[in-house]
Amino acid sequence: MKFFSLAILICCFATFTFANSVTIQCYYFSSYWADLYQKEYQCSVENKEVFDGNRVTIEKAEGNHKDGNSDDDVKFFKIEEANLKYFPKNLENIFKKLEMIAILDSELKEITSEDLKPFPKLEILKLQNNRIEVINEDLFSHNPQLRYINLFHNKISHIDSNAFSHLNDLGYLNLGENVCELEKDWSDYRKAVLKIVQEIEQGKCQRPQ
Repeated sequence: MKFFSLAILICCFATFTFANSVTIQCYYFSSYWADLYQKEYQCSVENKEVFDGNRVTIEKAEGNHKDGNSDDDVKFFKIEEANLKYFPKNLENIFKKLEMIAILDSELKEITSEDLKPFPKLEILKLQNNRIEVINEDLFSHNPQLRYINLFHNKISHIDSNAFSHLNDLGYLNLGENVCELEKDWSDYRKAVLKIVQEIEQGKCQRPQ
């Protein structure tokens, strides 16, 4: 009887794991992004219904590649209007050269340094119109090349003081339309970023003591 119960538990666990491993369908194409002045190859996820709000592992990507490219050539990855509350796992093993990640309008409620650790060459991160609440001090500790971060229209209320201080190449940082709103005159991007970072370092958006 005990053996039978154990077998049921193992079976259920295996089913649960399988249910959270997904295959994404990519629309592959080359396009301009953010302030880049050259086209880069990207995957835009089409089968958004595979995301159900639970933690997921991307098992593989399928789609019709263009111009002789492969997944090894993909530098930009985008998901839009999905039910994706947690950052997907295994993305770095599908697309090994990612420099830009966009998760837009997708109910994303948290992102951690462990989520971003596999992407040391990440330059552009677009996470606008989600439900992120906290930016921890170590969030970007593994991504020193970040130069464009868009966190517009989330639910951010707390930002640790040194979250952005080490990002020497950061030229765009949008934190508008959050609980703690930091919005500047963007006529001079670099100047605006420096002002935002300075305010954060001085304690704005800190957790209450």
